Amino acid sequence: MTSGKFAAFFAGPATICFGLIASIVLACPIAAAAEKQPFTIDDYFKVQRVTELSLSSSGEMIAYTVERQSLRKNRSVRTVYVSATTPSAEPILIDKIQNARSLAWIPGTHELAFLLNDGEVSQLYSIDAKNNKIRQHTSGDEPVVKFRFAPDGGALAWLTQTDSDDKPLPLFERLFNGEEGVVLDSENAVVYQFVNPDWPDLSARPTHTLWVKQADAKAFHVEVPGQVRSFYWSSDAPRLSISYTADNTSKKSFFANYTSIGIFDVATKTFRELVRAHPPSETKQAQYYTGGEWVPGEDKVFVRRTTERDAWMSSTEWSLFNLSTDKVLENENINWQETEIYARDGEPAFLPATENSVYSNKTVHARQFLYKITKSGLKSADILQDVQGSVSFVRFSSDFRKAAFVNESLTRPPEIYIWRRVGGVKKLTRLNKEIDVKRLPTAREVTWKSEDGATVQGWLLEPVGGKSDNKPWPLVTFVHGGPALAMPDEFAFYYKANGGIWPYPLEVYAVNGMAVFIPNYRGTKTFGDEFAHPAVIDGEPVDDIVSGIEHLIGEGIGDPDRLAISGHSHGAWLASLVMTRAKLFRVGSFAEGTPNQIANYSLMPDWLNRNVHDINWGVSLYDDPQRYIDVSPELHFKGLDAAVLFEAGSKSLAINMMGSPKAARRAGMPVEFVVYPKTGHNIRLPRLKKESAERNIDWLRFWLLSEEDPTPAKAMQYERWRKLRTLQDRNKYVVKKEY
Repeated sequence: MTSGKFAAFFAGPATICFGLIASIVLACPIAAAAEKQPFTIDDYFKVQRVTELSLSSSGEMIAYTVERQSLRKNRSVRTVYVSATTPSAEPILIDKIQNARSLAWIPGTHELAFLLNDGEVSQLYSIDAKNNKIRQHTSGDEPVVKFRFAPDGGALAWLTQTDSDDKPLPLFERLFNGEEGVVLDSENAVVYQFVNPDWPDLSARPTHTLWVKQADAKAFHVEVPGQVRSFYWSSDAPRLSISYTADNTSKKSFFANYTSIGIFDVATKTFRELVRAHPPSETKQAQYYTGGEWVPGEDKVFVRRTTERDAWMSSTEWSLFNLSTDKVLENENINWQETEIYARDGEPAFLPATENSVYSNKTVHARQFLYKITKSGLKSADILQDVQGSVSFVRFSSDFRKAAFVNESLTRPPEIYIWRRVGGVKKLTRLNKEIDVKRLPTAREVTWKSEDGATVQGWLLEPVGGKSDNKPWPLVTFVHGGPALAMPDEFAFYYKANGGIWPYPLEVYAVNGMAVFIPNYRGTKTFGDEFAHPAVIDGEPVDDIVSGIEHLIGEGIGDPDRLAISGHSHGAWLASLVMTRAKLFRVGSFAEGTPNQIANYSLMPDWLNRNVHDINWGVSLYDDPQRYIDVSPELHFKGLDAAVLFEAGSKSLAINMMGSPKAARRAGMPVEFVVYPKTGHNIRLPRLKKESAERNIDWLRFWLLSEEDPTPAKAMQYERWRKLRTLQDRNKYVVKKEY
C-alpha cells in the first residue's frame, strides 16, 4: 500500500459467505474450508490487529491503528488509517500521522487529535480530515502522556510527565559495574535485577502534572493532592473527575495502583476528595477506587470500588454517585452493586447514554462483549444481538445512534464493524482477508462438572473434517496464566503483535491433527467472585483441569494414550503440577514458570512473599517448608516419563527454571531446556516468537504423532530428540486410569 488513498478492502457480495451480518455469525461451509491452504506459523505474522479506535462524535468518521508482527524488521509495525464509516468509503493512509498515538476526534469537529513525538518530547496535535492541516495544542519541556477534550470540544485537559531526577542507578548496573559493595534491601530485591539490566526501579515513580485550558484562556495547572492517573470531563465541561494516587501513599512496588477519586471545579479551581483509597495494612484489606465516568447532562459519576484480598485476588463493585446529594469520604449509605466490572486497561468501564441506559464493554464468562447495565444485573446489548465472538473497542457517537467496534473469535481474526440504529451492523474492514482464505480449526465452548460438582467452562479447538478414521484426537491441554486472566474467545490471544504473551501456536496444533483443550479453571476471573477465589490454589484448579480432560476422553474426543499439557507463567506451574499428580501425559511444554516454590520464595522480594506466596500456600516457607515441597512440581517428577520442553527468558525466570530439566533428567524423562535472549517474561521479538512456536509444534508432533519436519535446518534438532526417545522407550508410558 502506498501513501494517500489506496484500493478499498471492503468485501463485495460475492466474497462473503452469507452476507454482511452473517459473516460475523456464521462460518463458510466445511466443504469449502477443506479446500483451503492450512493456517501456518508464518500466518501469525500476517494477522492485522486493531490497537486503537476512535469514532467521531457525529459517527461519520473513524480513525484506527493496525499492528502486525514483521519478521523482516523483527518488531511490530503499525499503520494509522482515517476513513468515513460508510461501507463504500476508502480508508486513507496519511503520512503525517503514521507515528501518532492516542487517537481521539475532537467533539463536534472533523479534527483528529493525537500525541506525536515531533522532536524532543511528545506533544498534542490535531489534523483536519478535510484539508490535512495540522495544528499544535500543547508545548513545553515535559511530554504529554494523556489528554481529553470536553464533550463540547471547548475545553482541554492533559497530563504531562516528569521522571525523577534523583532516580538511583539500576541494581544490575551497581552490582556488575559499581565501585563498592551494595547493601541489598530484602524487602524489594528480586532475581530479575541480577539478570535484567533494564529492570525498572518500581519505587521511582514519575511526577504527573494535570493541565486545563478553556477556549482562548491561558492554561493552568490543576492542584491535586497526589499523582493523577486518569480523568473525565463532565458533560457541561466545568468539572473533572480525577483518579489519583495520594501523596502519602507508600512508594512500595505497585502501591501506585491504590487510587482515590476527587472532583475538580474548573470555574472555582477547587478540588474535593470524593472517595479515598486505603492501602493494605496488618489489620485491613486494601481498598481503592477507579472510574469517574459522568452521566451525560447529570451531576452523577460512576465509581468502581476494588477490595484487594491479596496482591493477586480482588473483588470489584460499582456505584453511581449523585454529587448533589451524596456526601464525600466514604458515605456508608452508598449503594454498592455486586456486579463485577472487568474492563481492559485504559478502557472506560461505563459508557452511559443516560442514567437508565448504561453500557459496559466488559468480559463475562471469558467473552468480552457489550453489555447493558440494568437494575436486575447485566444483559447482552440488544444492538449487537446477532454478533458472536468477542467485541472490543466499542465507541459510540455522541447521540448513541452509531457505534464502531472490533469483533473476533477463536477462529476468526479481528475486523472493524459499524452499527447504526437504522441499518444495524455492517462490516467496515477486511484487514485479515489473507487469513480468511486459510483453513483453520473449528472452535466451540465446552462445560463439565468438576470433582466437587462445580460447573467449569473452557474452549475446544478441533481439526476441520472430523475424526481421522473415527479415532479420538491426540489432546493438548493448554493452561492459561494469571491465574485471573481468562482465556477469551479471541483469535490467537497468546500470539498478539504488541503485548502477546508466549507464542504457543494453538491454532496450528489443531490444523496438524491435535485437539486443543483450554480450561478456564477456578482462579480465573469473569465467572464470579466465588469462582475466582478457590479454597485451595492447588486443589480445585487441579481438579477442574483433570476432570475436563476426563470429560473429553469420555466423550471420545481425546485419546488417553496421546495426551499433552502446556502452560505459561502461573499456567506453567499449574500445568506441571497437574502433570505430576495426574500422571496421564506423554508430553509437556512449560514456559516461564516457577516449578520450585522454595527457590522461588528465596528469589522474590519479601513483600511479594508475604502478600502473595504466604496467602496462596497458607503459610510462610519458614514456618512450613513441607507445604512448599508439596507445591513444587520439579520435586515430584519421579515416576513420570513424559517428554518435557522447558522455555524461559534470559531476563526473567531462566534462573528459577534451571532445576527442572535437571530434576527431569534424574527421573529418566526426555527433556530440553531453551533460554531465549533479549526476553523477559513474555517473548516480544517476532523472530524469537517464530522460533519458539516452531519448536513447540515440532516437539508435539514428534512425541505425540511420531512426525518430523524434513526441513534440513532442523536435522540436528531431531538427532537430539531421537536420542532422547531412547529414554522414553526404556520406561513405556502406562495409562494410570481406566476410562
